[in-house]
Amino acid sequence: MKKVLDGFSKVVEVLLVIMMVAMMAVVFLATVGRYSQLYTIAWSEEFARYCMVGIVYLGLMLASRTDSHFVVEIIPLIFAKKPKIVKIFGLINAIIVDAFAIFLGSQGWKVCTKMLVQGKQSPMMRIPLGAVYMIIPVGIILMAVFYTISAVSKFRDNTEEKEEN
Repeated sequence: MKKVLDGFSKVVEVLLVIMMVAMMAVVFLATVGRYSQLYTIAWSEEFARYCMVGIVYLGLMLASRTDSHFVVEIIPLIFAKKPKIVKIFGLINAIIVDAFAIFLGSQGWKVCTKMLVQGKQSPMMRIPLGAVYMIIPVGIILMAVFYTISAVSKFRDNTEEKEEN
């Protein structure tokens, strides 16, 4: 299972790098063209916006996989000598994050499917907006899955440490 998750994470990481390079190249070329007045790339801002949305929401999944999210660790600092309380707060945190992710993912899915049914398209690139913004609920749900896997593995690690002592 770990190899599958690592492989999937690597594929997403490569996809994110490709999106970042493509976004930078298009914005650079559009800027050079605009200021040299040789050419224009009318869809460059829209392309950059959609790439950024994809990078952020797929990056959430990678950040939750590697515990790289920005967190405030006041509870572990306050209760450093009471690991049981820290573990309980960790589980509560995981449940809250997962509940919010499920809510946001389901609502995002509804909005995106509605956009697809209505046939809304992006102004310059003429691609379905529902398909573009589907990356938001997908990224959020993937984040929840990987966050849960991380929380369960931390819980198991803490349990195994106690059994060894």
